Amino acid sequence: MDRGWYWRLGLVIGVTLLTVWLLVPSYYSLFVLDRADRNNLALLEERMPKWAPPAKYRINLGLDLQGGIHMVMRVDTKTALQKRTERRGDQIARYINTDKQIGQVTVNTDPEALRLSLTAADPNTMDAIEKEVLATFTDFVKVSRDGATLVLAPDEGQVNRFREESVDQAMLVIRRRIDKWGVAEVDVRKLGTDAIQISLPGRSDPEQAKELVGTTAQLEFRMVDDSTDFFRQTFTQTPPPTGSNITLDTSEGFPQLVGPNREALLAYVQPKAPADRQVLLECIPSATRKGVCDSYRTYLVEKEVPLTGESLTGADASLSQLNEPEVNVSFDAAGAREFELLTEKGTGRRMAIVLDDYVQSAPRINERIGGGRARITMGRSGGRPLDVWLADAQTLALALKAGALPAPVTTGEIRQVGASLGDELIRKGSLAATVGLLLVIVFMVIYYKLSGLIADIALALNGLLILAGLALFNATLTLPGIAAFALTLGVAVDANVLINERIREELSHGKTVRMAVEQGYDRAFWTIFDAHVTALIAGFILFFTGTGPVRGFATTMIIGLLASLFTSILVTRVFMNYLVHSRNAQTLSV
Repeated sequence: MDRGWYWRLGLVIGVTLLTVWLLVPSYYSLFVLDRADRNNLALLEERMPKWAPPAKYRINLGLDLQGGIHMVMRVDTKTALQKRTERRGDQIARYINTDKQIGQVTVNTDPEALRLSLTAADPNTMDAIEKEVLATFTDFVKVSRDGATLVLAPDEGQVNRFREESVDQAMLVIRRRIDKWGVAEVDVRKLGTDAIQISLPGRSDPEQAKELVGTTAQLEFRMVDDSTDFFRQTFTQTPPPTGSNITLDTSEGFPQLVGPNREALLAYVQPKAPADRQVLLECIPSATRKGVCDSYRTYLVEKEVPLTGESLTGADASLSQLNEPEVNVSFDAAGAREFELLTEKGTGRRMAIVLDDYVQSAPRINERIGGGRARITMGRSGGRPLDVWLADAQTLALALKAGALPAPVTTGEIRQVGASLGDELIRKGSLAATVGLLLVIVFMVIYYKLSGLIADIALALNGLLILAGLALFNATLTLPGIAAFALTLGVAVDANVLINERIREELSHGKTVRMAVEQGYDRAFWTIFDAHVTALIAGFILFFTGTGPVRGFATTMIIGLLASLFTSILVTRVFMNYLVHSRNAQTLSV
């Protein structure tokens, strides 16, 4: 055997061992734990062996397989646009009459038509007012002008952007709230242009879910107590429970606690906080999964709330002159006075920006800030790329706007999927997949004999690879996913049938066994590759354009097709080469 064969054999063995290792959490979650405990990651970590991968690398069961709550929330972007137009009218009047003092205007708002009518007290000042307004408030465009009256309307591009951001803001708040509820396999995604689809597997109280995600977010500005040694003393005097993975962190310049489990971290430190202080958490986002927290960081903040998001009128992310990401915020007149007083008293301290009890950011106040406008500089430490920092700034801006100017969210649909139905679907789906697989295995052995047995071994590995891929990417397995699982196994069998038929054809032409195997694989390769790539393109289209079960089907299909390429082209060839080279076979059962 040549060196290349040993390299390929080592690769096959390595992939097989990795596959089995990745499936350990899924096995314990689905077959060892009770159904009620499937979402309990802490219990799963305790029950698994120490050498197993983290509990998060497991196959999640979708709503149709384990039961739960399905919700569709409607985001009222029309009402949000009307309120935004009214606020812009107030801002324009204040800007012209007070800030610039280039004339006096009265602003009349038509919320239904999204129109602003500016009427100047002195018609001679209208030219200067029009020029200043259009140059400053670029999100509005001129509709018409009749003497001393100027009619404005929102720019169409800005309207579309605002609608998208309104849905994004609502999704951000909903994700944060559901994370506090502790649902492990939550699925929150856009549905159309103004709706959000929410799946809460394992939950059974629709009214509690409706209350959780349907109330208005609360944005607060609170002072951080970063001069105390509270967290260090707590960590030293009362060590955290074994297995909680809570550590002491000083990377922000003052002691903080960091842990992977929100409830465990709060239960450990919150009861020890001083009476006039509160412990809040900051989400440290996952580098690979959007909307998921890898861990949490603590902040000790004052209980007093000096300023809320009701006074915030805007927040936008941008790049500074030094090419550093920043977030620019603005307040109304009352909020501007409160913010100026807050920054004057808190110069040199950190101010926590809190949305729904989560710290979104805690910038340091460098000086008193007047005028109702402030800039939050994100900085660029840690060697992270600029686009990552800018994404963080955009997320913060969304969080600020979500708390300050939330679009009304109503429940469009809510229903409960019974767990008993999910169990029945699992049984029937698994039975169908098992029966189909057994029939294929028997057929391959009877029709292709030894080469059919090799194809069956590769087929079994192909199935394990699909399940391991779902676990690795923390994908959710749905009933359509089971259908995709069976479909891709069929595709894998088809590839092996094509290879075996090619080998038969070469043997019928009088080729030696070695030559028939080599040329059979070579000539079948591009046909198999083209078929798989075509199907992969269809799978990716389904994944990026579909929602819910369609994406579950596409995910399993994509993983299955990649596994099929690996097993049909590489795995079976390793075994076939062993038979015809190492054992010097003169005939082949094919």
